[in-house]
Amino acid sequence: MENDLEHDIRKLAYHIWQTAGREFGQTALDFWEMAERMVIELTADSARRASTATASAFENAATWPSALRALYLYRVRELARCMWSASTERRDRSMDYWLAAEKHLRLLAEQTAHNAGVRLGREEDLTKTFETFSPADYLEQIRKTAYQLWETAESQHQSALDFWLAAENRIAESLTRKRTD
Repeated sequence: MENDLEHDIRKLAYHIWQTAGREFGQTALDFWEMAERMVIELTADSARRASTATASAFENAATWPSALRALYLYRVRELARCMWSASTERRDRSMDYWLAAEKHLRLLAEQTAHNAGVRLGREEDLTKTFETFSPADYLEQIRKTAYQLWETAESQHQSALDFWLAAENRIAESLTRKRTD
């Protein structure tokens, strides 16, 4: 793991040096220290977010019957696997895909529960939602939305990731909006 962190720090330090105009007023050690601080802070923040997200997801799911919990976790794993498979950036990203999958399925569960009129209750409705959920179709919906955003964008030179994240946010907002209607 240290080699991975060192590689990430080296890559970031080089990028910072390049964007600084490759000025020699600062030493290589200055760029290294900046990159090291950034990587350490991002790693610590990621660990905190992962811990918080996992705890909050299981607080709600803890009241579900074991069969429903198992189905939920199966769908989270399946969606995370689809996200990982579709990605070009797989190295050290499994937790990111898992957290993203959990976020999307938690929103779906909350929407289903809201439609049922009970906060994360009505096991039959949740079971039906998880049984019919297709990770491939869900990702295809995000892909189509990202493509539509790209087509209508004024500047199509943005990163594909930006369009993908905007599409994910749009779909998450639509689930949240349905819940508040």
